Amino acid sequence: MNYVTFDIETYSPSSLNKIDTNEFRVSVIGAYCSWLDRYLVFLEKDVSVFLNILRECDLVVGYNHLWFDLPVLQKYATFDLKQLPSYDIMLEMEASIGYKPKLNDLCKANFEDDLKTDDYATYSKYHKENKWLELVDYCLNDVRLTENLFQNIIDGKPIHFFDLHIKKEAILPKPTAQKVTFAETTESIF
Repeated sequence: MNYVTFDIETYSPSSLNKIDTNEFRVSVIGAYCSWLDRYLVFLEKDVSVFLNILRECDLVVGYNHLWFDLPVLQKYATFDLKQLPSYDIMLEMEASIGYKPKLNDLCKANFEDDLKTDDYATYSKYHKENKWLELVDYCLNDVRLTENLFQNIIDGKPIHFFDLHIKKEAILPKPTAQKVTFAETTESIF
């Protein structure tokens, strides 16, 4: 199965101070392409190249990409991103444990010291300050962490999480190219 694990970092062309996928634009896209076994970076001017890759792969993998990343990318697309076969780890965790854990919380539970590189207050300024290397590094680290979780899922390993400081585990369903979670779980977002 050829799949893409990805994450995007965004910016707002206005001084908007809230999360609005209609307003946000793409700063950087980080992606892991399984058939190449490589990490790739796309800037806003390259979004169409990335969208062509998504269109051709068997599965799109992300963490909260169905609620955030794909709606932001939709304004760049000439096809319906809701139709892509997707596996959203956050939504699979929610289905299993009843809430949406943060990516960094899962990383703490599964990888101990292998965590996100910055907090929101820091990385949210990178685009405005033209700190492209820092932004790319931050984005690719999130992709790498998401890919590591996905590999555990593919291998049938449990995904650990903390519930009231107690470490627990969930076995998530193995992905298939036919598994499409977007239309089933987030149709009302648009």
